[in-house]
Amino acid sequence: MDGLKHRFPRYSRLLWLYPAGYRMQYEEQMLQTLADMLDDPGRSKASIWARTVLDLPVSAIYQQLSYEGGIMKNETPSYMKRSALLGSIMLLPFWAVVIINSLNNHSIPSSHDWELTYKLLLVGLPVIAFLLNIAAFWRWVATRHKLGTSYLKSLFDFRHNWTVLVVAGLGLLIALFVPFHDSVHCLTGNPVRELHNPHQTLQCILRG
Repeated sequence: MDGLKHRFPRYSRLLWLYPAGYRMQYEEQMLQTLADMLDDPGRSKASIWARTVLDLPVSAIYQQLSYEGGIMKNETPSYMKRSALLGSIMLLPFWAVVIINSLNNHSIPSSHDWELTYKLLLVGLPVIAFLLNIAAFWRWVATRHKLGTSYLKSLFDFRHNWTVLVVAGLGLLIALFVPFHDSVHCLTGNPVRELHNPHQTLQCILRG
């Protein structure tokens, strides 16, 4: 295979776009197939290279997604997937309010009843989503640590933990943004309103 790598040095480097496992299994075959096509006198070398260049990024992205999907399906514990799914559902009310507010271009009522709903949907649920996914993450880290994996390695093992970390991070950001955003007192007093009225929000903050 070294001879083929020397013959196609640039193409060999591009094969690193594929997942490591896929590359180890099919790299030699892919290089040999390219060599056989280019050595066929009845085929145009330009068209072969054009097709190869166009196909490679599409194929590499597909294999990366398939590989990551396989990790998620086969290697990620079920409790982490459940926590990420439940946490995502808990964050939906925030995004629904933002979208509805943007489409209707009006503020959500600020009555006492709304304030209670607002605290539950836009603060309470994101906090629960954060705690649920952080708990799942630390359970996973502790389990791996017992098997000899360091805490630091588990922290940066994003291929396995990204779902719970993303949901936990979004939950925390939303829970902090809604009640503590600098411009809560501006406009209508509804911080969700700020998301689609940035100019007025900025002017309000600058005026203090």
